[in-house]
Order: sequence, then structure tokens, then C-alpha cells
Amino acid sequence: MRHDLLDTKLLQLTANDAFTLRDACQGILVTGGIGSGKTSGSGDTLAGAFLQMGMGGLVMAAKPEESEHWRALCQRHGRLDSLLEIDASGFHGYNFMIAELLRQGIGGLNAVVEIIMQVLEIARLASASPGRGSEQFWQDTTRQVLRHTVPVLYAAFGRATIEMILQFVRSAPQAPEQMRDPDWQRGSFFCESFARAAGQMDDTTGARMVSYWQHDFSQLDPKTRGNIVISLTTTLDRFNHGWLASMFCGQTSFVPELSMHGTILLLNLPALTLNEDGIIAQQLIKYLWQRAILARNGLSPDQQERPVFLWADEAQYFINSFDAEYLSTCRGSRACTVFLTQSLPTLYARMGGENAHDRVHHLVGNFATRIWHSNACAETNEWAAKTIGRSLQTRANYSEGHGSNSNYGMNMGDGTSWGQNWGSSHGSSTSKQGSSYNSTYSSGGSVGGNDSRGRNRGYGDSSNVSQGFSEQMDWALEPGAFGRILKTGGPANGKRVSAVWYQSGRRFAASGSNALLVEFAQ
Repeated sequence: MRHDLLDTKLLQLTANDAFTLRDACQGILVTGGIGSGKTSGSGDTLAGAFLQMGMGGLVMAAKPEESEHWRALCQRHGRLDSLLEIDASGFHGYNFMIAELLRQGIGGLNAVVEIIMQVLEIARLASASPGRGSEQFWQDTTRQVLRHTVPVLYAAFGRATIEMILQFVRSAPQAPEQMRDPDWQRGSFFCESFARAAGQMDDTTGARMVSYWQHDFSQLDPKTRGNIVISLTTTLDRFNHGWLASMFCGQTSFVPELSMHGTILLLNLPALTLNEDGIIAQQLIKYLWQRAILARNGLSPDQQERPVFLWADEAQYFINSFDAEYLSTCRGSRACTVFLTQSLPTLYARMGGENAHDRVHHLVGNFATRIWHSNACAETNEWAAKTIGRSLQTRANYSEGHGSNSNYGMNMGDGTSWGQNWGSSHGSSTSKQGSSYNSTYSSGGSVGGNDSRGRNRGYGDSSNVSQGFSEQMDWALEPGAFGRILKTGGPANGKRVSAVWYQSGRRFAASGSNALLVEFAQ
């Protein structure tokens, strides 16, 4: 039955390409610039499919209008009766520490410690400037303080609350000799707690607890010890005041497991109006919900079968280090996750701390389905193009040339030549018989001339055309296309929104590749 359920069609992308519950359980990341239509396009389409299937879920709210939007969606798809709005009115609460200890008893003490450690991280990320994450020393030391606080309180009073933790840590000894001071003992909640717990803990556990506070904590450098106490108490103190106190330290009116039975938990605690408190509350409930979903396969069968979803529009307000771990394992719990955000840099900025870039890519790497709407972010567009990859592309080439030449020439010449020669001879001869005389004279000359003219002319013309095709590895979809070809909805686009739908390990019948151009009606 489970196999058939996972193969249920949620959306028909093309005539031959369907999107199934199995696909959705592998995570969906939607990115797009402001006004790209990601919420009203792919967002509403996916949400409608989840609601029509009868899923339960958890919905985060960054904007005040988010709650009204989800009321309308539930009304449209016949699920309004399944909607439970959790707001800051004081009527809704989940005392997670009591719930965890009731569920697991003394075995849940470490779970309570880890929840509080998560609260500390959530509070850091929710600040206006998250900055660097705590160094490992501070994390380990804070965890050590909590591990030697919660068991003592539970043994002494049968419960552990945030108020008790604050009282206990603030009254802890500042020096080893203080633990032997009668005046300090009479006025210390720390000492009272140990006195009450003495009969409830075995000797080994009790000795270990006392040893830590007497020999480890009290001998820390005063500045280090003060920083640990201040860091812990200032973060937890906000749960002693206002609506956070009534929601998490008062009575319990809802539990995360409700979504396993079809309830849609809508966190009407907008980040933009309730600010840091709203973000911390939603992140804490999300973390508790994720833990419950991952543990659901250990519950009765009726709490295992129904698919559930986690929905976070403006997801940058709600991400933390646990999300990557959750995404890597939630498929087995039939849980779908949809995160919508503007761009990768948006996530970097909110993640904060050291190696924010790598931690964000660790997170987004767990989303097998990615839907890219129109975006002006060059880094996000290049990442999308790289994700789709390169393929063998056929490129046409064409060239055309034309040439002509002409020449014209003329020549003219004129020449004259003249020459003259003269010669003379004279001779005489006498003979005995008589005498004789002979004389000769000759002359000559020549004159000549020439005149010549010439003209030549030539003309040539040539043209050529060539065309062909070549194959080369190139972008299947170049980065600039994500900011150029996608529709953003509204009247100008006939209220149509388009996006590139990518799925890892899939070859769509309509495109022959792992990406598909799809359209949604607003």
C-alpha cells in the first residue's frame, strides 16, 4: 500500500510527465526574484495538490498576509476545517520540555538539552546580524552546563522548566569554597535543587553532578564562566516574558503529531510583524515538528501513513543547521518539504556564521526538485545553468561575402633621337712618270623621333556563401535565459507564470532532458 501511495500523481506536468508523491518527498526548492510569480504560480499549484490529497502539514509565515492566503487556499480546496491557526494571542501553547519528558521520561533529558541548544542557534540566526557561529568550545561548554542542570532539576522537582534552568545557573557557585558556605547554601536555588535531588539520584550520578559544579564549572576563568552564563541566560530569558512564555512555558494546546492526522498547523506569527520573537517561535516549532516527523515510524500505523508537508515561503527566515539533516532522511517518513526564496545570496546572508556558503549548498543539495522562476541574480542563474549541465549542442554557422574591383590606366610617351657623323680622307701619290693628287670628303647625319600613347581598363566582381553545422558541449540552458525568457504573470503575460522545472535523475519525455519549461495559471 505504501508503494502505491508514493506513486500517486500530484501534478501532470505534460501529457507524458507526471509529478508524484515520491518525487515530492525528495524536497522541492523554488527560487525567483521579487514579482516572478513563484508564490502565485508553482507555489499555489503545489499547495493545492497537497491539500487535495488530504495531507497534514506545517506552514511558516513570514508576511502578515500569509495567513489569509492559506485560509483562501484551504477554502478553495475544501480543507478549511483542517486548518489550525497558531498565533500570539496566548490561547495556543506547546510546552516542549514537559512534553519531551512525559514522552521519554528520564531518557528524554538529553533530548531536552539538544532542544535548548537548538534554541540558542535559532536565536543567533534570528538576530539582525547573525555574525559568526559560536566556536566549538562555547557550544560544548554550554551543552555541558545544561547536561549537569536538567537532570538535577528533574530529579528534584519531577520537571524542568526554562525558569528553573535560569534560576539554577544564575545561583551556581562562583568558587569551590562557596559550596561549603552555609550562608550561600541557605539562599541558593542551586543548593536547594541538589538537596531535593539527593534522594532521587543514584550515588554515581549524584557524585558526577557535584563534581562538575565543584571542580569544573567553579574553577573556570571568571570571564569565561561569566560569558557562558550570560550567553545562556540572555537567550533563554525571552521565554520568561510575553507571549513566548505562555506559548512554550505554559499549558499545551497542540502537538506536532496533529499533522499526522491531517491537521494543517498554520503559524500565524509573522516574522515581519513579530520580528525576532516570531522567527524564534516558528523555528522552534519547526524543529520540534521535524523531530516528531522523523520519529513517526516508531508510532502506531495510523500515525505513519498519511503524507505530510513542511511549507516555508520566504524560507530564508526559517533555515537552520538541522534542515539539511532533516531533508536527508524525511523521505522515509513520507514528508514533503517546500522552500521558496529569492536567491542563493539571500540564503547566505540569513545563514550567517562561518562557511555560510558551504552550509547553504549543503542544504540546497538535498532538494531533488528545483523550480527556477525569472530571476535577476546572476549567481543563482549560473547555479541553475550548472545544475542542468552541459550537453552536446548543434550550432549552425553561415557566412556570406561579396567583393568587386575596377582599375583604369593611361600612358603616353614622346621621344626624339638625332645623330651625325663625318669622315674625310686625303691622299697624294707621285710617280716617276708624273705626279697625281687624290682627295676625298664625306659627311652624314640622321634625325628621328617617336610618339606613343596607351590606355587600359579592368573590372572584377566576386561573391561567396558558406553554411554548415558543428557540434560542441555547451549550456543546455544558458544563465541569461533565466532572466529573459520566463513569464512573470500579471495582465502583460495573460496571468501566466513560467518556470524551469528540474528533477535530479529524471529524463522528461517532453524535453528529453532533466529540465522542463512549464507554465502555471495565476
